[in-house]
Amino acid sequence: MERERYRGCILGLAIGDALGMPTEFLSLAEIRARWGPEGVTDLEAGSWPAGSFTDDTQMTLALAEGILAAGRDAAVDTIMAEVGREFVRWMEEPLGGHRAPGNTCLTGCRNLAAGVPWREAGVAESKGCGSAMRAAPVGLVWLGDYERIREIGVAQSLATHGHPCALAGSVAVAALVSMALEGVAPGEMLGRVLDLTADRGDEFAAQMAVVPEVLDLPDAEAWTDLGGGWVAEEAVAGALWCFLRSPNDYRATVLRAASTDGDSDSLACIAGAISGAYNGLDAIPQDWRDRVERVGYLADVADRLFELARA
Repeated sequence: MERERYRGCILGLAIGDALGMPTEFLSLAEIRARWGPEGVTDLEAGSWPAGSFTDDTQMTLALAEGILAAGRDAAVDTIMAEVGREFVRWMEEPLGGHRAPGNTCLTGCRNLAAGVPWREAGVAESKGCGSAMRAAPVGLVWLGDYERIREIGVAQSLATHGHPCALAGSVAVAALVSMALEGVAPGEMLGRVLDLTADRGDEFAAQMAVVPEVLDLPDAEAWTDLGGGWVAEEAVAGALWCFLRSPNDYRATVLRAASTDGDSDSLACIAGAISGAYNGLDAIPQDWRDRVERVGYLADVADRLFELARA
């Protein structure tokens, strides 16, 4: 376990999120009209200043703080009690203000604030990508412990999103981060994810199976089959596709994810987490590291997750 790869993951997801922030609700045609044929290639202003991350990173940090407060070996109910407190805090006092939070996440957090148990707080039928986008800390803390990754990945999703695809998406992102840290060959990752999520039904697996089928297609054609990323199975499939297209190039991976018709910030957040964990902090352009907001806090969270995983 290298500290710099933990920093690579946390800064990588926040920077990916910030790159996708100004493009999230734009079509690919609109993105290219504004920033050129390559799409967005740098941190740009959108609804917030350049370098600002959104609710994707905010909720990732809330999940991380909850896990850190509970400890690595705590029971799942203890962990989720702390995570629930952090999710409610995010809802009430978000770091930097609300940044286009998803309605399902807010509903789950309101239920948690009202005392609804975490297993029942989430929207049962929602398969949005809200729990997948924030799942990276689970893979960082329980590195290589896939049974624990499955347990906590499912638990943290249930607090807001209860659909089997959402549960599978949360487990998948956490597992992909763990695999990236372990140095698993990128070509082996999809098969391992499918094994880990096989108990969550066929819908998630069917979308993930699209990834190798479109791996060599031009971006516009591939995204037609991959989908927009608004739901969990599409977000994970799209982010993994971006990583597999350029596994050794963080910049190419997140820029491909950020210039899409769909949920660009979530796609780039997930892809950035995987690529940052796989390639390490030095793979992220220094200029982006200097300009992303709250970089000191991001690095501190990464360091504390690293120390907890080592313990």
